[in-house]
Amino acid sequence: MMKKYVLVLSALVIMMAMGALEVDPAKAVQRDVTKMDELEHNWVEYSVDYNEVDGGTHEYTYWKNFIKRTRTCHKTHIIKTVVYYCDKHDHTKSETFLDETIHSHRHGK
Repeated sequence: MMKKYVLVLSALVIMMAMGALEVDPAKAVQRDVTKMDELEHNWVEYSVDYNEVDGGTHEYTYWKNFIKRTRTCHKTHIIKTVVYYCDKHDHTKSETFLDETIHSHRHGK
């Protein structure tokens, strides 16, 4: 009978110890990121890419011959992506920017 209690108690202690030693993956990734940030890199611009992305539509009003009219404008966003390469550590990083917004019609917005 005592052997059962010792076995159950031992199992509980082991399970509690394993729970305390559990590693949080988010913290492990954060540690890796901070280690990478601490390294001195030799970043060189590797490539630049431009993409056109549909920005949707919006309506605007204008006056023509004293008549108020409505027109639909189609927007296009030009996205610029720059890729950098570090030859010291064989790392890459990229940055993405909104380079320009093009409207299909000229208006005040």
